[in-house]
Amino acid sequence: MRAEHYALDGSTVAFDLDADLGSGVTATGWAIAPAISRAHPFRTSPPGYTAIVEKVARSRAVPANIESLEEFSVHGGALRVAHVEMPVSTGGTRKLTVGGWEGRGGCLSTSLAGWVRDRLVEVFDTLRFTDRDRGITVESPVVSQPREPLVVKEVSGLGLLSVRPAISSVLQRVPRATGARTPRGELFRLNAERRDLLYVSGSAVVAISPMPGLPSDRMMALAQSLGVEWTPARQP
Repeated sequence: MRAEHYALDGSTVAFDLDADLGSGVTATGWAIAPAISRAHPFRTSPPGYTAIVEKVARSRAVPANIESLEEFSVHGGALRVAHVEMPVSTGGTRKLTVGGWEGRGGCLSTSLAGWVRDRLVEVFDTLRFTDRDRGITVESPVVSQPREPLVVKEVSGLGLLSVRPAISSVLQRVPRATGARTPRGELFRLNAERRDLLYVSGSAVVAISPMPGLPSDRMMALAQSLGVEWTPARQP
């Protein structure tokens, strides 16, 4: 089976594997936000993400208190903005303004420290992004520092795949020894006590966190047949 998804910057991440690849992805990265004139973290998720987060918060499954929730029309979609108060480990609480823009292809979200509703609305209003059938992509500059773009996909029968582009800053963290050759790349076992694997292709570096209880022979068979390619977006 083959599935293709967008990274935050519009790069295409293609998965090839004999498994169910029907799940969506979460993509994260740092983009230059014109409203605050600096790089800021953003996240894209499948459609309906804000409703899921609100439900979890109101159920008290997480220690967060929603003080207010408003909705605005921005870029042809619905921007939901919440003032949230959360406890911190040193005592007291932390105030955040959290926003999620819901479109046809997904949800784009981020947060700012403090209760700054108007500033967060301005961040989304000035950011250049596009709602596509297979997800949301950001046209404002996406940078590799302080953290490279990341795409996370859960694969039924295998586990969680965390994909980064095979750029120099990412390849520096790949073991220098040659990994086990596969038809589409190399596999590394990073820790003798854990079953996590690292898959490296010509364009992608993938951390594989297998499902609990997955038999080792099944895990290795799937990992050895895995193919992941990261194709950068075309520059305008």
